[in-house]
Amino acid sequence: MEYKYTGIILGKRDIGETDRIYNVYTLEQGKISAIARGVRKGKAKLAGHLENFYLVDLTVMKNRGLGNISSSIVENNFFNLHQDLESLKEVFEVIKIFTRLINDEEKDNEVFALLLEYLETMNMVNESQEDLSVFKIKKNLVTQGFLFKLLDLAGYRAETNKCVKCHNKFSKNKNFFNYDLGGVVCKNCLNNSDTMVPISDNAIKIIRIFFQNKLNSLFKLNITRKETNELERMSQNFIKWIL
Repeated sequence: MEYKYTGIILGKRDIGETDRIYNVYTLEQGKISAIARGVRKGKAKLAGHLENFYLVDLTVMKNRGLGNISSSIVENNFFNLHQDLESLKEVFEVIKIFTRLINDEEKDNEVFALLLEYLETMNMVNESQEDLSVFKIKKNLVTQGFLFKLLDLAGYRAETNKCVKCHNKFSKNKNFFNYDLGGVVCKNCLNNSDTMVPISDNAIKIIRIFFQNKLNSLFKLNITRKETNELERMSQNFIKWIL
Protein backbone atom coordinates (compact mmCIF):
# COMPACT_ATOMS: atom_id res chain seq x y z
CA MET A 1 0.00 0.00 0.00
CA GLU A 2 1.08 3.58 -0.65
CA TYR A 3 1.24 6.09 2.22
CA LYS A 4 1.76 9.84 1.90
CA TYR A 5 3.40 11.79 4.74
CA THR A 6 4.52 15.29 5.56
CA GLY A 7 7.43 14.78 7.90
CA ILE A 8 10.63 16.05 9.47
CA ILE A 9 13.73 13.85 9.17
CA LEU A 10 14.96 13.14 12.71
CA GLY A 11 17.88 10.85 11.96
CA LYS A 12 19.22 7.99 9.90
CA ARG A 13 21.37 4.89 10.16
CA ASP A 14 23.00 2.66 7.58
CA ILE A 15 21.98 -0.96 7.06
CA GLY A 16 23.38 -3.48 4.62
CA GLU A 17 25.64 -2.24 1.83
CA THR A 18 23.52 0.49 0.26
CA ASP A 19 20.36 0.97 2.34
CA ARG A 20 19.49 3.36 5.14
CA ILE A 21 16.75 3.57 7.78
CA TYR A 22 15.26 7.02 8.35
CA ASN A 23 13.42 8.15 11.48
CA VAL A 24 10.76 10.71 10.64
CA TYR A 25 8.24 12.66 12.69
CA THR A 26 5.14 12.89 10.51
CA LEU A 27 2.02 14.99 10.69
CA GLU A 28 -0.16 12.01 9.81
CA GLN A 29 1.20 9.26 12.06
CA GLY A 30 3.72 10.69 14.50
CA LYS A 31 7.18 9.13 14.71
CA ILE A 32 7.84 6.43 12.12
CA SER A 33 10.78 4.63 10.51
CA ALA A 34 11.17 3.66 6.87
CA ILE A 35 13.90 2.26 4.60
CA ALA A 36 15.40 3.96 1.57
CA ARG A 37 16.76 1.18 -0.66
CA GLY A 38 20.02 1.83 -2.52
CA VAL A 39 20.21 5.38 -1.16
CA ARG A 40 23.94 5.08 -0.44
CA LYS A 41 24.87 4.31 -4.03
CA GLY A 42 26.94 6.99 -5.72
CA LYS A 43 24.26 8.16 -8.15
CA ALA A 44 21.27 7.83 -5.80
CA LYS A 45 19.19 11.01 -6.13
CA LEU A 46 16.95 10.27 -3.16
CA ALA A 47 19.71 10.80 -0.57
CA GLY A 48 19.81 14.57 -1.20
CA HIS A 49 16.11 14.77 -0.34
CA LEU A 50 16.44 12.95 2.99
CA GLU A 51 18.92 14.99 5.01
CA ASN A 52 18.53 15.43 8.76
CA PHE A 53 16.02 18.11 9.81
CA TYR A 54 14.54 18.56 6.33
CA LEU A 55 10.79 19.08 6.04
CA VAL A 56 9.70 16.65 3.31
CA ASP A 57 6.72 15.12 1.57
CA LEU A 58 7.31 11.36 1.63
CA THR A 59 5.79 8.46 -0.23
CA VAL A 60 6.21 5.11 1.54
CA MET A 61 5.27 1.76 0.07
CA LYS A 62 4.31 -0.59 2.87
CA ASN A 63 2.64 -3.97 3.29
CA ARG A 64 4.24 -4.96 6.57
CA GLY A 65 7.38 -4.02 8.45
CA LEU A 66 9.00 -0.60 8.08
CA GLY A 67 8.04 0.12 4.50
CA ASN A 68 10.18 1.53 1.69
CA ILE A 69 10.57 5.21 0.82
CA SER A 70 9.82 5.56 -2.89
CA SER A 71 9.99 9.36 -3.20
CA SER A 72 10.77 12.49 -1.21
CA ILE A 73 10.12 16.14 -2.05
CA VAL A 74 11.87 18.78 0.08
CA GLU A 75 9.51 21.47 1.36
CA ASN A 76 12.12 23.26 3.51
CA ASN A 77 15.81 22.47 3.92
CA PHE A 78 16.39 25.15 6.62
CA PHE A 79 19.43 26.35 4.70
CA ASN A 80 20.72 28.85 7.25
CA LEU A 81 20.56 26.32 10.08
CA HIS A 82 22.60 23.82 8.08
CA GLN A 83 25.33 26.40 7.45
CA ASP A 84 26.31 26.61 11.14
CA LEU A 85 27.95 23.55 12.67
CA GLU A 86 27.36 24.63 16.27
CA SER A 87 23.66 25.16 15.61
CA LEU A 88 23.40 21.72 14.02
CA LYS A 89 25.09 20.13 17.04
CA GLU A 90 22.59 21.86 19.31
CA VAL A 91 19.65 20.60 17.25
CA PHE A 92 21.10 17.07 17.19
CA GLU A 93 21.17 17.02 21.00
CA VAL A 94 17.61 18.32 21.18
CA ILE A 95 16.39 15.67 18.73
CA LYS A 96 17.95 12.95 20.90
CA ILE A 97 15.74 14.16 23.76
CA PHE A 98 12.74 14.50 21.43
CA THR A 99 12.99 10.90 20.21
CA ARG A 100 13.16 9.59 23.78
CA LEU A 101 10.21 11.65 25.02
CA ILE A 102 7.89 11.00 22.07
CA ASN A 103 6.51 7.51 21.48
CA ASP A 104 6.33 5.84 18.06
CA GLU A 105 3.25 6.21 15.89
CA GLU A 106 1.35 8.59 18.17
CA LYS A 107 -0.04 11.39 16.04
CA ASP A 108 0.11 14.82 17.70
CA ASN A 109 -0.43 17.94 15.61
CA GLU A 110 0.79 20.20 18.42
CA VAL A 111 4.08 18.32 18.76
CA PHE A 112 4.60 18.44 14.98
CA ALA A 113 3.86 22.19 14.90
CA LEU A 114 6.25 22.84 17.80
CA LEU A 115 9.09 20.87 16.19
CA LEU A 116 8.58 22.64 12.88
CA GLU A 117 8.47 26.01 14.65
CA TYR A 118 11.73 25.19 16.44
CA LEU A 119 13.54 24.46 13.16
CA GLU A 120 12.05 27.54 11.50
CA THR A 121 13.09 29.74 14.43
CA MET A 122 16.62 28.33 14.61
CA ASN A 123 16.89 28.94 10.88
CA MET A 124 15.70 32.52 11.44
CA VAL A 125 18.21 33.11 14.24
CA ASN A 126 21.02 31.89 11.99
CA GLU A 127 19.86 34.29 9.29
CA SER A 128 20.01 37.31 11.61
CA GLN A 129 23.11 39.49 11.76
CA GLU A 130 24.06 39.30 15.44
CA ASP A 131 27.20 39.63 17.49
CA LEU A 132 28.55 36.11 18.17
CA SER A 133 27.93 36.22 21.93
CA VAL A 134 24.37 37.51 21.42
CA PHE A 135 23.81 34.91 18.70
CA LYS A 136 24.76 32.06 21.07
CA ILE A 137 22.51 33.39 23.85
CA LYS A 138 19.52 33.65 21.50
CA LYS A 139 20.05 30.17 20.08
CA ASN A 140 20.20 28.73 23.59
CA LEU A 141 17.11 30.67 24.63
CA VAL A 142 15.09 29.29 21.69
CA THR A 143 16.30 25.77 22.47
CA GLN A 144 15.32 26.06 26.14
CA GLY A 145 11.93 27.44 25.15
CA PHE A 146 11.39 24.47 22.86
CA LEU A 147 12.39 21.97 25.56
CA PHE A 148 10.11 23.43 28.23
CA LYS A 149 7.20 23.57 25.76
CA LEU A 150 7.92 20.02 24.59
CA LEU A 151 7.95 18.76 28.18
CA ASP A 152 4.59 20.48 28.64
CA LEU A 153 3.10 18.66 25.63
CA ALA A 154 4.58 15.38 26.91
CA GLY A 155 2.76 15.85 30.24
CA TYR A 156 5.58 17.38 32.29
CA ARG A 157 4.65 21.06 32.51
CA ALA A 158 6.85 22.94 34.97
CA GLU A 159 4.66 24.73 37.54
CA THR A 160 5.90 28.32 37.89
CA ASN A 161 2.78 30.25 38.93
CA LYS A 162 2.52 29.09 42.55
CA CYS A 163 4.26 26.77 44.97
CA VAL A 164 3.72 23.25 43.68
CA LYS A 165 3.49 21.98 47.25
CA CYS A 166 1.52 24.51 49.35
CA HIS A 167 -0.02 26.42 46.39
CA ASN A 168 0.89 29.80 47.89
CA LYS A 169 2.52 32.68 46.02
CA PHE A 170 6.30 32.90 45.88
CA SER A 171 8.55 35.22 47.84
CA LYS A 172 11.23 37.14 45.96
CA ASN A 173 14.64 35.49 45.56
CA LYS A 174 13.80 32.61 47.90
CA ASN A 175 12.44 29.87 45.65
CA PHE A 176 13.59 26.46 44.47
CA PHE A 177 12.84 24.16 41.56
CA ASN A 178 11.93 20.64 42.63
CA TYR A 179 12.33 18.09 39.80
CA ASP A 180 10.52 15.42 41.78
CA LEU A 181 7.42 17.60 42.17
CA GLY A 182 7.71 19.16 38.73
CA GLY A 183 7.80 22.82 39.67
CA VAL A 184 8.81 25.68 41.90
CA VAL A 185 8.49 25.48 45.68
CA CYS A 186 8.61 28.38 48.11
CA LYS A 187 11.08 28.77 51.00
CA ASN A 188 8.51 27.41 53.48
CA CYS A 189 8.38 24.10 51.61
CA LEU A 190 12.14 23.71 51.35
CA ASN A 191 13.56 20.33 52.29
CA ASN A 192 16.86 18.51 51.86
CA SER A 193 15.87 16.68 48.67
CA ASP A 194 18.69 16.31 46.09
CA THR A 195 16.08 17.01 43.39
CA MET A 196 15.75 20.63 44.54
CA VAL A 197 17.89 23.56 43.35
CA PRO A 198 17.60 27.36 43.74
CA ILE A 199 15.81 29.20 40.94
CA SER A 200 16.03 32.94 40.30
CA ASP A 201 13.02 35.19 39.88
CA ASN A 202 14.11 35.98 36.31
CA ALA A 203 14.24 32.27 35.41
CA ILE A 204 10.69 31.83 36.71
CA LYS A 205 9.53 34.77 34.59
CA ILE A 206 11.27 33.46 31.46
CA ILE A 207 9.70 29.99 31.81
CA ARG A 208 6.29 31.69 32.07
CA ILE A 209 7.12 33.60 28.88
CA PHE A 210 7.97 30.28 27.18
CA PHE A 211 4.48 28.96 27.85
CA GLN A 212 2.74 32.16 26.76
CA ASN A 213 4.59 32.90 23.52
CA LYS A 214 5.66 31.46 20.20
CA LEU A 215 9.29 30.40 19.81
CA ASN A 216 9.87 32.93 17.05
CA SER A 217 9.27 35.78 19.51
CA LEU A 218 11.74 34.49 22.11
CA PHE A 219 14.94 35.53 20.37
CA LYS A 220 13.77 39.15 20.67
CA LEU A 221 14.17 38.98 24.46
CA ASN A 222 17.18 40.64 26.02
CA ILE A 223 18.62 38.24 28.59
CA THR A 224 22.07 37.39 29.87
CA ARG A 225 24.26 34.34 29.37
CA LYS A 226 23.93 33.65 33.09
CA GLU A 227 20.15 33.38 32.75
CA THR A 228 20.28 31.04 29.76
CA ASN A 229 22.86 28.89 31.57
CA GLU A 230 20.51 28.60 34.54
CA LEU A 231 17.61 27.59 32.30
CA GLU A 232 19.81 25.05 30.54
CA ARG A 233 20.91 23.44 33.83
CA MET A 234 17.30 23.22 34.98
CA SER A 235 15.98 21.70 31.76
CA GLN A 236 18.84 19.18 31.58
CA ASN A 237 18.34 18.03 35.16
CA PHE A 238 14.54 17.92 34.76
CA ILE A 239 14.86 15.83 31.60
CA LYS A 240 17.36 13.46 33.26
CA TRP A 241 14.91 12.95 36.12
CA ILE A 242 12.05 12.24 33.66
CA LEU A 243 14.00 9.90 31.41
